[in-house]
Amino acid sequence: MVGDESGRETGLAVCDLFAGLAPEAIAELERTCQWLHLPAGHILFRHDDPPDAVYIVVAGRVRAFMPARDGVEVNYARFGPGDMFGELAALDGRERSADVQTLTESLVAACPRPAFLAALREHPDLALRLLVRLAAVIRQSSQRIAEISGLTEVQRVYLELLRLAVPDATGSGDWEVRPAPLHKEIAGWAGTTTDIVGRALGHLMKSGLVQRRSGGLRILDRRRLETLAREDEALPA
Repeated sequence: MVGDESGRETGLAVCDLFAGLAPEAIAELERTCQWLHLPAGHILFRHDDPPDAVYIVVAGRVRAFMPARDGVEVNYARFGPGDMFGELAALDGRERSADVQTLTESLVAACPRPAFLAALREHPDLALRLLVRLAAVIRQSSQRIAEISGLTEVQRVYLELLRLAVPDATGSGDWEVRPAPLHKEIAGWAGTTTDIVGRALGHLMKSGLVQRRSGGLRILDRRRLETLAREDEALPA
């Protein structure tokens, strides 16, 4: 088990999937891993690549996405410390279904597919936790599909802003998105174009619902934005 100078766990123990495994079992699995210190913007693998390993984010943030087709890039998921990805391809042996890229400088453990599968066979509790994790992924995917099919592009932009927002630390009652995301990033999650994102944000700012402030976005009326995310409201031309 790996730790830093502060005593924080920085190895596979950061991942809840490995909770309950004996320290020696975790250490044995860690010895099989390749520890990748990666800069922001690094592509770990492309869709259609072979399933060589399962990845655990120890530090930093990464995203899974499908490259732009017809001008629209689709984001699938974000991963932070303790998250794992690549397990689906490891299980069925088929090619990757998405590209994965670091969003920040990151430390990622690459556990070889044979070692990961051997650990599942040796530790039934580990396999059960993986099944629970996959069930959660299916539920989240079903919700995402419902949102994409049932909401307009503009509604999906508003919904993504609500997802990113956190309460203002000063206790003002406002909500913040910090740092302000790139239009491309919002478009990828909302399944739309940067043009639609720009128009939607411009409409919110003209309406006084959102302000740019100190490198972020401040939502001044979250309830109104929640209402707009539920209503099919056309943007001004």
